Amino acid sequence: MPAIGVPFVTMRVYTLGYQQINLDDYVDALVEAGVGIVLDVRQTAWSYKEGFSKSRLQAALKSVSIDYVHIPSAGNPSSNRRTAKSTAECLRRYRTYLRHNSDCVDELLSHIKKAAKSGRPACLTCYEKKPSDCHRSILIEALEIVEPRLRPAHL
Repeated sequence: MPAIGVPFVTMRVYTLGYQQINLDDYVDALVEAGVGIVLDVRQTAWSYKEGFSKSRLQAALKSVSIDYVHIPSAGNPSSNRRTAKSTAECLRRYRTYLRHNSDCVDELLSHIKKAAKSGRPACLTCYEKKPSDCHRSILIEALEIVEPRLRPAHL
């Protein structure tokens, strides 16, 4: 609750999965939303999908004045993804992982606040299209607990 006389200012944060989108449309969605920084929350910033490995993605974003930061500690460990028998199990494992590795939430929040101050919000990105099937949704929940002014939206 804000102090009396202090306005409650919200902070927008986006998420975007690149599963069913090409690089040009991905970048266009970010530009249209006014994003200023992409926070890559994959454990490893590498992809079979053309354009979404770190160096190429970073270059594409730089060409439209969007910053890029890879935060590997926010990624869902490959051991969770490889051995889980279902999406629900994988996400349960990630919740446990995040409880024991929560420093990434502070790092993400620092970037989100800086982006909000600049007037160009941050966007968490990963592969999975549906936020409910991706660890991005769990990161957003954790971020909302520590920063209630956060207003997430999925692009």
